[in-house]
Amino acid sequence: MGWVKNLFLLVILIVSIFFFLQNTEQVVIRFGLSPITDYQFFEISKIPLFLVILCSVVLGILIGGLGNLYKHFQLKRTIRQNQKAIERLESEIQSLRGPGLDQPSFLKKEG
Repeated sequence: MGWVKNLFLLVILIVSIFFFLQNTEQVVIRFGLSPITDYQFFEISKIPLFLVILCSVVLGILIGGLGNLYKHFQLKRTIRQNQKAIERLESEIQSLRGPGLDQPSFLKKEG
């Protein structure tokens, strides 16, 4: 199955290279209050179009990755809390069962 993933990535790389070679026009990036006033915060002139698109894709992947990382840490914390609750409940069961009582037959492990 690893070769399918590598083949897919190779196709994506080849398509990307063709895209970059065909979109080399120079563009100007402006950011400001254009509809309200002529004030510009910054202006970057004459960079290739493919570079703008590539940076946008990379930035999107980074933002998505940060969101995924946050969710991962949330889930790990929830798992840790649940494991502590399970251990607490198991110790409570043992204390309620008492020292002389055996496990019920349906809980015994067959060996």
